[in-house]
Amino acid sequence: MNIEYLFLALIVFLAGIIPELTGFGVATISMALLSLFLPLELVIPLVAIISLVATGIVAFTTKTKGILKHILPLMLGSVFGVFLGMIFLKSINEDFLKLVLGIFLVLHSFYGLLNKSAIFPNGKVTGVVTGLMSGFFASLFNIHGPLIGVYSSSTKNLSKIQIKDFIATHMFFSGIFTVMGHGLSGRMTTDVFFYALLSLPFLLLGLIVGKKCLIKLMFFGSRGLFIS
Repeated sequence: MNIEYLFLALIVFLAGIIPELTGFGVATISMALLSLFLPLELVIPLVAIISLVATGIVAFTTKTKGILKHILPLMLGSVFGVFLGMIFLKSINEDFLKLVLGIFLVLHSFYGLLNKSAIFPNGKVTGVVTGLMSGFFASLFNIHGPLIGVYSSSTKNLSKIQIKDFIATHMFFSGIFTVMGHGLSGRMTTDVFFYALLSLPFLLLGLIVGKKCLIKLMFFGSRGLFIS
């Protein structure tokens, strides 16, 4: 087997474990690692497809109620954010995009390490602005889950499972816009679909493993064996 395909399978499998636990994470892992050995012009639409499938499965299996009402402001902003991101992506060269991706991932990592609480006020205006920003970054890097996670975490009286479901559902609908944008921009090539089909079994396997991990965490949590 080509070593490139082996790395692809391993990365997608690991990325597939995360969304069942957090609602996002597929793109964060995939974009960082796949771009090390595949061109970004292939990786960006490929990860958009992978993320859409993963978040779609999580979204359609959720039992949380009232999700659409919660994410409506985000969706309104995302439509415009994806459009702006597609325009920006068309005018930027790959080397500069890799530099921006690297800086974005480093800043995101530091934010995750240093920030311990949500800082966003929750409201319709904030939701639209957050959706706009997340749609823009979704177009460029497919990485918009952390931003939506901060926004959702600022909503009071929501459990971690509900927050996870909100994030996954928003990312699924936003992912539809993103994939459509790549398609209209001519980025959905035969190579992209080939790698997407190759990745699908390993993504599904990762989602299954992630689901089992979530069930175990919920079981141990209910018995007081760890503090959430």
